[in-house]
Amino acid sequence: MARLAKGEGTVRLRKDGRWEGTYIAGVDENGKKFRKNVLAKSKLECVEKLNAAQAQCTKEQEIIANCGYLKEADPTLEDWYQIWVKIFLKGVIKEYTLFSYCCNFERYILPRIGGLKLSEIDGVVCQKLCADLLTNGRMRDVKNKGKGLSSVMVQDIKRLLSSCLQKAVDEGIIEKNPTKKVKIPNDKKIEMQTMKREEIGVFLEEAKRSGLYEFYLLELSTGMRLGEICALTWDDFNYKYKTISVNKNSPSAFGGAMITTPKTENSVRTLKLTDECAELLELMKLRRPDESNIMFPDPKTGERRNGSAVTVQLHRIQRRAGLPRIRFHDLRHTFATLMLEQGADIKTVSYMLGHSDVRFTMNRYIHVTEALQKNAAAAMSEIIQTHGCKSARKET
Repeated sequence: MARLAKGEGTVRLRKDGRWEGTYIAGVDENGKKFRKNVLAKSKLECVEKLNAAQAQCTKEQEIIANCGYLKEADPTLEDWYQIWVKIFLKGVIKEYTLFSYCCNFERYILPRIGGLKLSEIDGVVCQKLCADLLTNGRMRDVKNKGKGLSSVMVQDIKRLLSSCLQKAVDEGIIEKNPTKKVKIPNDKKIEMQTMKREEIGVFLEEAKRSGLYEFYLLELSTGMRLGEICALTWDDFNYKYKTISVNKNSPSAFGGAMITTPKTENSVRTLKLTDECAELLELMKLRRPDESNIMFPDPKTGERRNGSAVTVQLHRIQRRAGLPRIRFHDLRHTFATLMLEQGADIKTVSYMLGHSDVRFTMNRYIHVTEALQKNAAAAMSEIIQTHGCKSARKET
């Protein structure tokens, strides 16, 4: 047996004519050293393989030592996901955001590639994952939607996987993020849906018959997010100044059982109410002085309303009123569109919606702002033409 320098392992010629190199690969759970080997046809090749294996072993041991939370240097995606959540996400991001991340990761990613080692996940694996989600990703049959997820949803899942793998890159476990070059086709752009002016009265009449007039009048008057309006308490209402303070959120994922801070810092805002809305809210408050502090409690439980239940109820109101079915979020679009059409400036609308950037508001409602610019240009053209005619008459 040929011995190398201390710590470099040993090489020997086997009876089958091949050369075998042996080296200490680490220590097991009981503190006992264990060995691994490499095989080659020649001694030189064996030494080269042995050196490469030992270098890789040293690198892996350094990764484990530096990280402190890894049992092996090349964990499976499922093992790394558990570490990512428990060490890097929990307590750092909002609980409902973490809940959403975990649901999507465990529903769409882990069943497909969770058993692969991080080193085995390359661009092809990630591209195939996204392709499968686009064609067969839906967990249950939904009428007229097929078996695949929308490209928007797949983009979100890809971003989630990318975040998980990027942290592995940052920690030195893998060299590069394999999701970087994954391509996902865009869905056909869906036109924004809003309620027409003549439909609002019909809708509110049906909402009144359902005992939800104040709820939907407030929504159409302010454009609040569903979680924001469900989280309101009477402490947020100021009748003297006719305002509502938006300072918390009730995520739909938790059925109204959790209260968190709003979506962004800009989501914390104070909204001016119409006189009618303020009067009706004050009357509603006076009618139930001994009830819950929640502004719009569930009539059965007295707790905060479940966002999903609100959506079901909204569609029931629309059906009874003979109106097209739109999402709750489309009521927010309705508010913004009508505000802009009435001449409100984009910055005010952006503030009332709680957007973090006015440019997002402009891009979202460009169809309205373009129409307003066209009207402004036409008005200016008329002024210039009128002025020009007067000047011409004076010259003659």
